Order: sequence, then C-alpha cells, then structure tokens
Amino acid sequence: MAEPIHYTSFPGFDGTSLEDSFVLEIQATPGRLNITLDLMIGWAHPSYRDPLEGEVACFRKAVIEFPAVQELTWTRQSSIRPAVDAIGEQDWGGIDALRQLGTVYQLEGDWGAIEVASQEPIVRIIGS
Repeated sequence: MAEPIHYTSFPGFDGTSLEDSFVLEIQATPGRLNITLDLMIGWAHPSYRDPLEGEVACFRKAVIEFPAVQELTWTRQSSIRPAVDAIGEQDWGGIDALRQLGTVYQLEGDWGAIEVASQEPIVRIIGS
C-alpha cells in the first residue's frame, strides 16, 4: 500500500500550518467541500504579512476548496461545541491531519474525520 502524502506537498499548501490554524466553518454540499479557516502562514508564503497586534503569528482568512467531490464520508462528528474567538467567530480547532491516500483525501480534527474523493484541494486566501 502506498504511503500517504502530507498536505505540505500539495500545491499552494507549502508555508502553511493547518495544525496551528482555526477552522471557522465546514460546508459540505453536493459536489463540493469548503473549509473556512484562519490559516496560519509562515514568512516564506506569498500571502505572509507581519502579525497583527495581539497575534503571535500571521493568520489569514482562507478557504480550502475540494472541487468535483465524488464521494464524502464525515464520521466522528462529536458533540464538541466551538470556542468563540476574540472577535466573536466560532472556532472548531485546527486540522490535525490532511493527507492524500490514492484518490481520497483524509482530514481529521475535533470536528470529526472526513474522507473525500475529489480533485486536488485548493487554498484560496480571502481578502487582501
């Protein structure tokens, strides 16, 4: 069996830290999975900016899009309630794992585990 491919090998994901990011929303609709998050990015990422006052690192609002979803399974959806951050947004914790195994992407976090058969995920920074 092939070894899983870690998300930092995906185009557009280098210089990001999903484990240190904060999931704000997960939307699963027919044909698409979108994960909105405050994405932690490092200084080598093209969207890096100096941390804002009160931040310990650079966080940018972003969406991870899984286009052309063919199959999606979401398990271990727990009864965990989201935290509320300093500006009043719900925070579901980070993405503990995102890896590719064959044609399936596997994601894990406090919000559960998702397996999705999709085209390659895209990271899109929201705003400037």
